[in-house]
Amino acid sequence: MKNFNEEQQLLRDALRQFIAKEITPNVQEWEDKEECPKHLFKLMGEQGFIGANFPEEVGGSGMDFWASVIIMAELSYANIGGFTGSYYAHTFLPLPLLNAIGTTEQQEKYLRPALMGDQIASLAITEPGAGSDVKGIKTHGEDKGDYFLLNGAKTFITNANIGDFMVVVTRTGEGHRMTLLLVENQWEGVSTSPIDKKLGWHTSDTAQVFFDNVKVPKANVLGEAHKGFYYLMNNIQEERLLMSVMATYSAQYAYDQALQYVRERKAFGGTLGELQVIRHKIAHMATQLEACRAMTRSAIESFIEIGPKATELITMSKVFTAEESMKIINQAIQVHGGNGYVETYGIARAWRDTRLFSIGAGSSEIMYEIISKFEIDRIKHEKQFVESRKGNVTA
Repeated sequence: MKNFNEEQQLLRDALRQFIAKEITPNVQEWEDKEECPKHLFKLMGEQGFIGANFPEEVGGSGMDFWASVIIMAELSYANIGGFTGSYYAHTFLPLPLLNAIGTTEQQEKYLRPALMGDQIASLAITEPGAGSDVKGIKTHGEDKGDYFLLNGAKTFITNANIGDFMVVVTRTGEGHRMTLLLVENQWEGVSTSPIDKKLGWHTSDTAQVFFDNVKVPKANVLGEAHKGFYYLMNNIQEERLLMSVMATYSAQYAYDQALQYVRERKAFGGTLGELQVIRHKIAHMATQLEACRAMTRSAIESFIEIGPKATELITMSKVFTAEESMKIINQAIQVHGGNGYVETYGIARAWRDTRLFSIGAGSSEIMYEIISKFEIDRIKHEKQFVESRKGNVTA
């Protein structure tokens, strides 16, 4: 994706070796058991793969955002979407919030051990009646003076069954008045239930979470009370950008598998790759993939330069790569024929796991709505500017 410096290259090489040793030989076993390999969090924490992009003062390595991109790209290319999703949900959903707005005490108690893989974290937003529409959440925290009394339910929460703590988004007033609460999974009144039989992400842990009169001390309010919605909106751009990386490199894996297959598979007296219809499929896939890489890189560079204000480009990258990656993997299955429909070649798993990207971190429909608002407002602002200029000329 770019020319990496020596530190970034060392990180990529170390992660590739880790994946080859600890992940690739075991993926199918974990898939068959539909088991999230919890021990990998500790191993990755010890190697610095969780805290790479976090400041040294909180236990990280102090590398720039490209470190996160490298890690998500390599994990996604390893074709273990479920665990990659669990790692992503741990590292890039709750932990940046703790780093940005957590107190020193909160960072020592929760962030530092999470970066080492000693604790596993979740971000609890989605509810049975509220998904992409964050403003629709019903979970409620009642202010009782020294603590908030938390009641409600969450669903599709990654890592909640195997986790140690979660950042819970709860309503504490009308409209946008929401608060982020640090809740420990073992507290009285907190319970979880596994969500099984998922289409994909078999090596991730997914749960329903229930809060029944949970007493959350005021010391566990993350940031300022009632401002949780704005913290989330600021953080979600990084989440969506890294999901774009995941989609792109899942598609890269499928494309590379398809390319190798058509070069080797014999048919009609030659290889599949000698047939024009197959060559043109490969050409189309390569073009789609290059577009995904280009848009993702552009969004990354914009994010690094101006941060979350790069919202429109990040949103475009997220929705584009989510949709196009599925088209690429669909064609990868097609050129594999019947072999693509079974587990042996890994393409079926890539298809299942990638399907989530147009749903998670904001559905494609929500992404298009956000983009349309930017575009409509741009036209409106441009017209206002032109009219103001006319007025100046006339005057």
